Amino acid sequence: MASMTQRTCKTCKEPFQARTADVKRGWARYCSKTCKAIEQEQRTGQFAELLSRGRQLDDLYDVDISDSEWGASDGD
Repeated sequence: MASMTQRTCKTCKEPFQARTADVKRGWARYCSKTCKAIEQEQRTGQFAELLSRGRQLDDLYDVDISDSEWGASDGD
């Protein structure tokens, strides 16, 4: 079994068990992927930027097109 050590999460400050090998690599700073993602978003703002670009694309492509413009028939 891998050697374990007690660590404290940088985001939520909760204690967690981490592999000693991961600590030596500089890993094991967060207790979960969620805590890692929270810290990364605060540091980079990438997710907020992505959401803002998504809204811009929605506005760009938000065009009303009738069925007849799509080639729909009237059932004749």
